[in-house]
This record gives sequence, C-alpha cells and structure tokens, in this order.
Amino acid sequence: MNKIPVIIDTDPGIDDTIAIIMAAGSEKIDIKAITTTHGNVGLEGTTKNAMALKEFLGLECPVAKGAAKPMIVSLKDASYVHGENGLAGFELPRPKGTVCEKAAWDVMYDMAKAAGGQMRLLVLGPMTNVALAVLKYPDFKNYIKRIYMMGGSRSYGNHSQYAEFNIWGDPHACQVVLQSGIPITMADLQFGSDYGISVKELRQIYSHAKKLKPMMDAFIAHDIKRVERKGKKYGCRYDVESFEFAIYDATAAAAMLLEDDSLETEDYYVVCETQGSQTEGRTIFDYKNHMKKRPNVQLAVKMDRQKYIRLIENALAHFE
Repeated sequence: MNKIPVIIDTDPGIDDTIAIIMAAGSEKIDIKAITTTHGNVGLEGTTKNAMALKEFLGLECPVAKGAAKPMIVSLKDASYVHGENGLAGFELPRPKGTVCEKAAWDVMYDMAKAAGGQMRLLVLGPMTNVALAVLKYPDFKNYIKRIYMMGGSRSYGNHSQYAEFNIWGDPHACQVVLQSGIPITMADLQFGSDYGISVKELRQIYSHAKKLKPMMDAFIAHDIKRVERKGKKYGCRYDVESFEFAIYDATAAAAMLLEDDSLETEDYYVVCETQGSQTEGRTIFDYKNHMKKRPNVQLAVKMDRQKYIRLIENALAHFE
C-alpha cells in the first residue's frame, strides 16, 4: 500500500500532540515534514516541542520553523490552556537534532512539488505558514491534494463571541487559504465538541500506552485541574470522571484518517471575517448560497466515534 504523503503544520499543544501521534502511528500516513507556527505558545516553544516529539516518536522527517507572528493582527497564545510549555508541564527529552534551514512555507512548496500533487496538509494551528506559501508560490495550489484543518466554527466561538482560536490567531491567513482554490476539509469547533471524551474514557484509552503513558497521565492531570478551576470559578462541583474534553486537533487527524471510511461531510462556501469589531476571525458559512459561489470547504459533521477512539488507542500502542 502506498502511504499518503502528509506535512503536519502545528503549534504543539496538548491536542496537537495527540494528532501527531495518530498520524505517526497510522500505516496509511507518511509524514514528510513537521512545520511549526505561533499559536498555543510562542514559536520557539512550539518548535522545541515539535523537535522533541519527533525524536521521542522516532520519526525521520525534518522539522521546519515557520511564522513567529500573524500576518496582520497582534500575536496571541493559549498557554493558559496548554500550560507554559504547551505540554501541560510535561518535559520531553531535550532534542538533539537541528531545525531545517529552510522556512516552513518553502519546505511545504518544495515537498509538495516533489510529491507530484499528492501532498496533504494537516493544519493544526493558525494558518499563517500555509497562507505565506500560497502568496509566495502562485502554483502551490496545484501541488496540494487537500488540506485537513482544525479551525473555524459554524456557530459560537471559544476565544471570542464567534471565533475559534486557530482562526482568531490569524484571520487574514485563513481567508487567504479559503480563497486559494485548494480543497479543504474543516474539522471545526463544533465537530471537535461533538466528539468529546470523558476523563474516565481517556484513562482507558491512554492505558494502551506504555512509552507514552507518563505524558498522557500529565495531560489528564492538567485537564482535571482545569475542571476544578472551572468549578471553583462558577461555584459548583463537577463529576470529574464524566467531564468530557474535546481533543480538537485529534478530530482533524481523524477526519483525514477516516475520510474513506466513516467521515460524513457537507459542502459550503466559507469566508473568514477579517474586519468586524465583534466578529473578527469568524468563519461565515453561506448556508443558503446567497453569494452564488461554488463550495470551497467540506465541513466534517459526523464520524464513527468508536473508530475515532480506536485510532488513538492503536496509535498509542504503536509506539511500544
């Protein structure tokens, strides 16, 4: 079986890490490169995490550093969600290798061209690197088979009234990519939320890991503390074991891995708001075709939950 060539553009990140493990543990995927961007923490932190994770998993692909800031808007991060180091405080062994000399967008272009139009991108953070590749190389779109992105929202936001964090982090980049002509499968905020996993289930899923178990335990402990802080803030007590967490980036990896199996999608024309004082970063779906445009996004709406969970379990077990 010919493996699918994939470049993972990422800002690791707890859920980014799970997504990378899923791709790396799949027999279907050949990870050609990992490219890093600003996002969950600053670029130096995401690049260090990507390098350390690559070496810890025994991957042979290069890691290329990308954009340290968004194209136009101010820099934001989510360290308050993922911890100061982005990995819930868990420290991977210090990486020994060096980062690729080429910038992320140049690596994307060169590798995509070499793959003869078969390259897929799994985009797990703000879309700055992909947008810069689109803008720098007019023929870039010809060499990308599909983008699988975690980002956007068909309704409410998680970092503003309407915007999901990855898109809020660089709305102009998102709009460039949406208008690029590259086929896109979007795993949005609601898709991730629909496939939340309880702490009790996570303990069972992560029990399939041995080498990766300490890191998975750190992730669970971090999530539990978030639940406890939330309960304290609102003056209530949650049943921690039944509390569900959305592993958003993992659902984007699942959309890629389950595309020919159980993934259901709906086609829409989507734009990203870049100027609204209350709606910046909102992904706007033309549900009624008012704009008379051809769909540019396949929105992931449903997948087999048990197959999704097995993808994570099997990937964790792969690295024993």
